[in-house]
Amino acid sequence: MEDSRIDSLNLKARDDRFFRAAESVLKKYRICRRDRLEDGFVVFDVTGGTQDYVVRVHPEWLANPDCTCPDAAQRARVCTRGYCKHIIGVLLSNEEFRYQLLEAFL
Repeated sequence: MEDSRIDSLNLKARDDRFFRAAESVLKKYRICRRDRLEDGFVVFDVTGGTQDYVVRVHPEWLANPDCTCPDAAQRARVCTRGYCKHIIGVLLSNEEFRYQLLEAFL
């Protein structure tokens, strides 16, 4: 799998993002899957927060999921291999992609 992220994992930061995903993203946000693949990725629009974001998930796990939020590009990139609350929320809400959460635990 292609991965240019720092190979570290802060367990508290990861757990905090999981709780925020469960508390806010899954309960308050709207997650809409786009009809078409874009560059081989399944694309989700995440709306209902302070800003709207886009999460991309590769269905064959050839690349890590990514999100357009600032956290995914900054703190989450360093602490949780890029897994922000939006990515976690999208993966939790889609049974076919839940297995990709394993990356946040390995």
